[in-house]
Amino acid sequence: MKCIFLYNPNSGKGKIVNRINYIKKELSKKFDFVEIHPTKSTEDTIETAKESCDEFDVIIFAGGDGTFNDIACGVASRDKRPILGYIPAGTMNDIAHNLGISTNVRKALKHITDGRTIYHDVGLINGKYFIYVSAMGTFTGVSYRTKQKTKKIFGKLAYAFDGLKDIVNPLLSHVTVKTESEEVHMEVPLVLVVNSIQVGGVPFNRYGHLNDGLFDIILVKRGIGNGLINILKLFTFGIGIKRITKHFVCLKGSKFDISTDEGVIWCIDGEAGPIGSVHIENIPKHLQIYVPKKKNFHIPTFKKT
Repeated sequence: MKCIFLYNPNSGKGKIVNRINYIKKELSKKFDFVEIHPTKSTEDTIETAKESCDEFDVIIFAGGDGTFNDIACGVASRDKRPILGYIPAGTMNDIAHNLGISTNVRKALKHITDGRTIYHDVGLINGKYFIYVSAMGTFTGVSYRTKQKTKKIFGKLAYAFDGLKDIVNPLLSHVTVKTESEEVHMEVPLVLVVNSIQVGGVPFNRYGHLNDGLFDIILVKRGIGNGLINILKLFTFGIGIKRITKHFVCLKGSKFDISTDEGVIWCIDGEAGPIGSVHIENIPKHLQIYVPKKKNFHIPTFKKT
């Protein structure tokens, strides 16, 4: 089997650069051919991933959630899609947490060389691919507003510093969600469309499922402090098996539309995405990814209310 290893030298604190020789040595134990490629930009990562589909059986990559999104954007559009292997090297590493992949380089490599593979759903929002979250509203701009240089110095604290702006002035938007089976109108401080257990470093959706063909659509209700308290409750107590509570409504859907105020920016896997109203689809089991042998991905569904 042939594999290519792509890495983002700027992800996290850039420590992955010092481990390249070790990574190549370990990958060479499993694969017949290993090529190394440092990425220069988002566009370079997407294009290299896309071109690699025709030549390689496996694409291994290191970086953060944004790098994972870049790889997915390149691979998901192709008919031939190599198996993906992920070495987390970002600040939050939400996707790694969802997949049970260690942020330790040695252990992450072990998941690739000795683990198993699963199929993972992929999302499309206005034609753009995403892996684990599309979000709009309060706090959602933090990940793409925070500068890389600041993240290298302060790590996760960099996001907290930026988030203070939204605490002072929480955003509110009118939204209409139309799924295959229902329609909901709300004024909300936050909307999350997730294929995920963790977002923003917080594991709040323990019943989330990565490959059931459905997204969880979480609408936080307006309340005290323009909904700020409800957002804090969501991330403190998480989502249980009830889909409607005092502080949020949770829908499920594989294909749906969300209409919202003009000028609202969506955050896609930690990066700035479409503006305004969106159409979202789930492409079930579209990517194959190495994961730990013992990771259990069987998750129960919501109770009806």
